Amino acid sequence: MNPRAALAGAAAATALAAAGCSSSGSQVPRPPTAQLEKTSHGLSVVLTPLGAQRIALRTGPVAVVTGGSVVKGSNGAARGEVAVPYDALVYEPSGNPAVYVATGPLTYTRYLVPVTVITGQTVYLEPGSLPAGATVVTQGAEELLGVQNGVGEET
Repeated sequence: MNPRAALAGAAAATALAAAGCSSSGSQVPRPPTAQLEKTSHGLSVVLTPLGAQRIALRTGPVAVVTGGSVVKGSNGAARGEVAVPYDALVYEPSGNPAVYVATGPLTYTRYLVPVTVITGQTVYLEPGSLPAGATVVTQGAEELLGVQNGVGEET
C-alpha cells in the first residue's frame, strides 16, 4: 500500500472519530425538536424548548388600527385592520401570505392572511384576520413554515 494513501486514510478516520462520526451507525438518534400536532386551532407546530432556542424564536403583539376613518389614511391602513410586524410575514410555496400565531405553550399555528398594504415595517391585514389579542412569531417563522411543509425533519 502506498504510504501516502495509508497516512491520508488514517487522518480521515481520525477526523471522523474526532467529529463524532462513525460508519457503524451506532449513534443514538436525537429526539425531534419540533413536531406537527392537530390542535383545536388546526395543524400546529409544537416546539421543544431546545427547538425554540435553536431557531431563536421571538414573538410580538398584533395591533388593531383604531384611529382614522374608514377611508385609508396616510399609512394606507383603515380602521379595524390588523397590523403585524413585517418580520412576521412568510409566504407559502403557492405564494399565499401567512403568519404564525402562538396558540399555546411552544405551539404555533399558521394563519393564511389577506394583506391589504405593507408600509415600512408594518403589514396591514383585513379586519378579523387574526384572533383578538394574538401574538405572532417575528423570528423563526420561516423555520416553522419549513417544519409544516415537510422541509427537513427537525429544526
